[in-house]
Amino acid sequence: MQRSALQTLCGYSRLGLARRTPMTSVCEYSTAHLFRPSPSKLMSNKNKSQVPDASRLEAVKQILRDSVGSTTSSNTRIRSSLSSPSSTKGKVSSMSQASSTAAAAADKSGRSRRDEEITSRWITFVDEQGQMHPERKRLDSVLQSFDRSLYFLVEVDPTSRPPVCRLLEKKHLFDKHKANKKKKTVSSDQVTKEIVFGWNVSPHDMGHKLGKAVQFLDKGNKVKVDVVYKRGQKRVDKETQQEVIAQVKQQLDIYKLAKPPTFSGSNCSMVFEQKKSG
Repeated sequence: MQRSALQTLCGYSRLGLARRTPMTSVCEYSTAHLFRPSPSKLMSNKNKSQVPDASRLEAVKQILRDSVGSTTSSNTRIRSSLSSPSSTKGKVSSMSQASSTAAAAADKSGRSRRDEEITSRWITFVDEQGQMHPERKRLDSVLQSFDRSLYFLVEVDPTSRPPVCRLLEKKHLFDKHKANKKKKTVSSDQVTKEIVFGWNVSPHDMGHKLGKAVQFLDKGNKVKVDVVYKRGQKRVDKETQQEVIAQVKQQLDIYKLAKPPTFSGSNCSMVFEQKKSG
């Protein structure tokens, strides 16, 4: 009876598990511990057959069932992760989506695409010396061929097939971007101020008006000087007009005459600005 029970358990183990080694240890454990009678029973039941207790037998079966379930589910997860290409496709898809997002951001900002923002797999490569390579190259190979900390691969002609991409120094691009940004800031802050006085203006009033013009010019603004006829003012001849214009030019001679004196009827206007350094 004892032999039959062990055969049943070991047979169940071999059928239920994917590997033999764990089940062999379970059967050995069953033989060594569960079905070994105590010394007292050996003394009192020498002639009785050793039959495994029903509760112990059920416990062993439950251990085997749990082992089978955990091993099967683990093997299933491993096989699905190794055999299913969906995970690999998902990674490739996410990388492609990230590249498309970066390219869209570059297009929105108005600058040329660079590095992973370039969407074409093949490019026409221009090195840092400006030398164009006649054969087309794979984008990923080119990105691995230069020092990414010093250079950008910039798409300079996206309309070509394949697109033309040039290797440019990061320092050069950063300096150029900084200069353009500074230029835009200066142009946006620059305002044209207007100074108006009549042809019969006194030297004192002219000096006061042109003093304000100097303040505006020193702040980087342009100044438009209008010499006009005011209501009730006495008319002057052309010679007097030229003298007034000459006095304005003389007092603002350290500044650039951006727009020469221009007449509109009897009124005259001229524009001054700061001289560019260098």
